[in-house]
Amino acid sequence: METKTTPERNVHRARLYKLASLAFDRPAEELTTALREGEFQQQLLESARALADDTLIEHADAVADHSPTDETAVEELSETYASLFGFENGGEVSQYQIEYSTGTILTSTDTIADLSGFYGAFNLEKRDGYRERSDHLCLELEFLSHLALQTAYLQREGDEKGIEILENAQEDFLEDHLGRWVPRFREAVDENADVPFYRELAGLVDALVADDADRFGAEPEVFPETPPSPTEKFLGGDEDEDFRCNGCGIDDMPGQNPSFSTGPQ
Repeated sequence: METKTTPERNVHRARLYKLASLAFDRPAEELTTALREGEFQQQLLESARALADDTLIEHADAVADHSPTDETAVEELSETYASLFGFENGGEVSQYQIEYSTGTILTSTDTIADLSGFYGAFNLEKRDGYRERSDHLCLELEFLSHLALQTAYLQREGDEKGIEILENAQEDFLEDHLGRWVPRFREAVDENADVPFYRELAGLVDALVADDADRFGAEPEVFPETPPSPTEKFLGGDEDEDFRCNGCGIDDMPGQNPSFSTGPQ
């Protein structure tokens, strides 16, 4: 079987999705330490350059250039995150897929159910205490990181059937979910973020998703341009179930974004 990616490429894809998930989450010690020590910037640049996509490299260079490195700048990043994305502060930009959709409550319920189905199919569940909805950007990014890393592993094991399943899942997930709203999310960040770090990071994610969609043959129908609003309490769905993936990270990555954990075997 001819695969769409190589093990090395998948490792770097996994790392970029993981780093982006970490950076778009509320700044915590794992991110702030990696920023201060320069590890976040180094790995971002290394993986972007390994994928050899000019747009991706351009955004990675800009993210690295604008990354905070001292204590004061890191603290300011936390304040910026709260004002830009923080629900409790009436953030300007939503990080939830269904906020960019023009569908009904029923459509939104179906979206959440479909996402939960994707995660459950790969034995992932949200980690205890993690309360974000299943359509949160960080969860969707980390899910693709998990699939990319698992694909690299199966490629090295020569499991052609498993590779096919994982590659098809990535195509479907990009077409049905992440690829549909990341361009709108990037536009919202561009319009509302005064901090170049987040604007360039959104550009990097958009470029990574677009490159992957092209590679896997996904054709996501991007949501029409609508002004996203901060998310309100989700109506019509049980979001008490837990999804997050700790343990799907790369050994030399700066910490782990505690979103998914593998469910019981």
